[in-house]
Amino acid sequence: MANSHKHPDRSSSCTTKLLSLCIILIFLAAAAVSIVYLIIRTGKPTIGINYGRIASNLPPPAQAVEMIKQLKIGRVKIYDSNPEVLRALANSGLEVSIMVTNQELEGVGSSQAAADQWVQQNVVAWYKSVKIIMVVVGNEVLSDSTDQGLWTSLVPAMENIQASLLRFKLGSIMVTTSLAVDCLETSFPPSNGTFRKDITTSVIQPLLQFLSRTHAYFFVNVYPYFAWADNPTEIPLDYALFDSNGALVQDGGYHYTNLLDAQLDAVVSAMTRLGYQDVKLAISETGWPSHGDPNQPGANISVAAEYNRGLVRKAIWDPKGTPRRPGSYIPTYIFSLFNEDLKPGPTTERNWGLLYPNGSSVYDIDLTGRRKESEYVSSSQSLPFQLNLPSASTSLIPADSSSPSHLEGGQQSGAGGQWCVAKDSAESQILLKNLNYACSQADCIAIQPGKPCYSAISISKQASYAFNIYYQHAKATGGTCYFDGAAVLTSIDPSKRSDSFCICSC
Repeated sequence: MANSHKHPDRSSSCTTKLLSLCIILIFLAAAAVSIVYLIIRTGKPTIGINYGRIASNLPPPAQAVEMIKQLKIGRVKIYDSNPEVLRALANSGLEVSIMVTNQELEGVGSSQAAADQWVQQNVVAWYKSVKIIMVVVGNEVLSDSTDQGLWTSLVPAMENIQASLLRFKLGSIMVTTSLAVDCLETSFPPSNGTFRKDITTSVIQPLLQFLSRTHAYFFVNVYPYFAWADNPTEIPLDYALFDSNGALVQDGGYHYTNLLDAQLDAVVSAMTRLGYQDVKLAISETGWPSHGDPNQPGANISVAAEYNRGLVRKAIWDPKGTPRRPGSYIPTYIFSLFNEDLKPGPTTERNWGLLYPNGSSVYDIDLTGRRKESEYVSSSQSLPFQLNLPSASTSLIPADSSSPSHLEGGQQSGAGGQWCVAKDSAESQILLKNLNYACSQADCIAIQPGKPCYSAISISKQASYAFNIYYQHAKATGGTCYFDGAAVLTSIDPSKRSDSFCICSC
């Protein structure tokens, strides 16, 4: 009876351990093969770009492709399968991801014949000349709760496209979909990442099963800008810009030094919670807007430049993965190539581009990731703008009837020149708020401490400089001289005054 409690069979235990080790090694090998596959095709890691075309003034696709190549971008994702764009991409050497649009999704999902026709027209017809590496089925389908028919069509459409590719012996082309981070119900702390209850069983689980089986990427559109802008008092801007000193978020044994990693690991946690920790992650869209409305903080050129420069260094120059995926290479596509003037919504929606439609750069950026932030010449100053508020504002222009002609914002004077200046009656806090906005959109370096136009005693002079430089550059595209009623237009050059007023020579 003393031996009735037997020890577990040691040979069985060893076999189990060996089997577990083999499974781990197979998983690691598969992940390595996938990473190598994406890197080998270009010879090195490279950044991707989203080439959207919701605009009235873009260059022809052939010119756009040349701009992409000049930027040293290796991958491009388009939001359809437009023949003119594919023709321009032919023999370009660029890796291309094309899309089954949301409008096409239900038809492709309900009919294998429709999927076959789509693949034949948009992949087979181009594959010999266009390096198509991925078909993205739908964009942010699960963000639209008003059309849940698309939700149920999503995975069937992916299955049908995959079957068609295999039928045409094009199985090396991956199939995925792009989802926004609003597919998560909980994202903070990252370990609590959980998919929304309304999509978990019906869509996410079969989607992850498909991605796991086909070794395809979970494509996520992730924007630290929106998370920061929704809560700028709680989330430090440096944390959103890859510029924090040390870990700002401690989540169990995981340390987070930047917001993007935290958002990505929330997705990783959500997938792991459903048993799909093997599914690879890629960033299908990310970026930072270079221009916004007055109520959209941080949407300016200097912050956008800093975010995307840091992103490129993180993604391809020194890829370290995330705390939950250390050492992993995460393919990344910046949004977007151009500013797109026909996109609806707030001003930020039309100002995500690296380029203006004429091909000039919105800001200087090295998309190889080699240049450090300190090697760039600053084009404008980051917010918030810091000033020592004076006890009494120095008047810029006398407020009597003999003062220069004052014109409310939006009106035009009969004189040849106009300048936008601060109102004498404007309160300092209103001036400071609007000075911050003006300097988020224009170059205010001249009024920083130690610079030639800095005035420690007059916020009115500081604001006038900022208002005017903003107005002179923005009036052609609808910018006005209003600033919550704190500014006016004058027809007499304020720089001619005798009280040392500084004005930009715009």
